[in-house]
Amino acid sequence: MKRTIIKILSLLAVPAVVVGAAACKDDGAANSGYELLDKDEYPSVEAPYEDESRAAIERWLAAENNPLTSAQVAKEVAAELFAYACYNEEYIDKYVYFSDQTGSTDLGVTGKSTVTKQDYKLIIHEGEDTPGYKYHYTIKHVDEISGVISMFQSLFESGTRLRFVIDTNKLYRFDGNDPHYVEDESLVQDILTCNWTPDTGSWGVSEDEPPIVKREGEKLTLDEMAQDVLETARSGGEAAMHCNINILADGIVDSASIVPMPSGDGYTVTMNINIDVANEDEASITMLRNANGSSDCRWVSDDGSTTSALQILYQVWDNGLFKVYGLKETWSGTTNGFRGTANSSLSVQYSYSDRDTDMTAKLAMLDEAIASRG
Repeated sequence: MKRTIIKILSLLAVPAVVVGAAACKDDGAANSGYELLDKDEYPSVEAPYEDESRAAIERWLAAENNPLTSAQVAKEVAAELFAYACYNEEYIDKYVYFSDQTGSTDLGVTGKSTVTKQDYKLIIHEGEDTPGYKYHYTIKHVDEISGVISMFQSLFESGTRLRFVIDTNKLYRFDGNDPHYVEDESLVQDILTCNWTPDTGSWGVSEDEPPIVKREGEKLTLDEMAQDVLETARSGGEAAMHCNINILADGIVDSASIVPMPSGDGYTVTMNINIDVANEDEASITMLRNANGSSDCRWVSDDGSTTSALQILYQVWDNGLFKVYGLKETWSGTTNGFRGTANSSLSVQYSYSDRDTDMTAKLAMLDEAIASRG
């Protein structure tokens, strides 16, 4: 069972965190202990949307002391900064993030469950002298479960896998089993690990459409981003916009606050999302349903809460790159054949440094797995 549940707000004060350590079977491979050692260090890479992000901040600063316009401008700038930060990842040379999401589901008489999902994703886009790399694992763990759904625990933990791409398009996939928490009281937060074994169906295959392709050409405008999000949602693809919310939809941000970080080199932003608008926005509701494997789920209000039931909290460096972001949401609907309500809390931490994006240990892990597999 988890020792603590990481809340979005606590994300802003968490020091360097170990984000992966995995045991292995003889026929598998192991993650060595990964840390986001430099998540509090100013990014060492250029941000493609730096000029646009700085211009948005200047617009907010100019309106900050005007009671007639400050609230509206804050909403607009908060949405724009989030969109720019998301799309920076489409053009940036490299980044790594660690994501921790905990959700509780109430299925009424069928039972209740609490599930944690953790993702670690490292992307290095192909350069003139550098092949593209992608190292992305997802681990799911049932923390608590009761009622009839206890018989389906494995269903809740399905999707635990590691996707390893080298040379831009050569895919090696590992399947994970026995997800569990690392037994180390020195860790700041609870870290999941599992046993990894090669997936014989996706081992060393070359993909026709390389999964690590940096966007080329002119950067997308805000209007083009909104259209891109909608088209990607309709196709069932992975949208560049995070949190399954089309933050550029008209009226989707109810209120927003922007506060300079104490370090003076970034901003903390809170956005309360209008649930009615989100549910009626085609891109947002499609992304929500795609992500949860549901054809009917919708965001709902969390009765008794003093804050919005749908809220995004994030920090950006003053060049527009994400430092952290988090999401709090409640939705109801049918997924995996069960109908109920889910409350979810997500936190994502970023780093852009050379040592946090170093592939040496990960390539050694892959070499070991290839050697053991024969």
